[in-house]
Amino acid sequence: MLRTSIAAVTRAAPRHVRGIARVAPIAVSHATSTGSRAAGTIKTDQGLELKTDLQKELGGKGAHHNPEELFGAGYATCFLSAMGATHGNLHKDAKPLPKDAKVEALVTVGKDAEDKIPGFLLAVELKVHAAPLKQIGLDDAQIKKLVEEAHKVCPYSRATSGNIEVKLSVV
Repeated sequence: MLRTSIAAVTRAAPRHVRGIARVAPIAVSHATSTGSRAAGTIKTDQGLELKTDLQKELGGKGAHHNPEELFGAGYATCFLSAMGATHGNLHKDAKPLPKDAKVEALVTVGKDAEDKIPGFLLAVELKVHAAPLKQIGLDDAQIKKLVEEAHKVCPYSRATSGNIEVKLSVV
């Protein structure tokens, strides 16, 4: 069943989206997960070591980290970086993004609301905090444009495009 599900997902993605062979590597990061989602360990080459646990809502203790939390951390960080690069392109003479610029990622794990897709699905809401951006002189329209343009270039946004629901909001 897993092979069928993976094949269906792969077929749904256009070739230019799913083919990693087209990526000219600049950097490669490595992480290893052992054990299980409910009681495992994640390690990276840089020395990060985290225990994993199911969220309480999924029947676990919720005492340790989970894949959705880690995905959210990566997405929020990547999106903030994309905002910084985009800001520099949109506003050549502007101050850089402030150190307290902030993006939150809320990652939801759930089932298809229409019950057409089996298994679990993800949805993400990225909340961009406006206050730090206003401190460098951006108005609401400029912040909205920055978020929209960053979404176009963020590698996580590109990877998830057409695969999961991603909601962008400015708070």
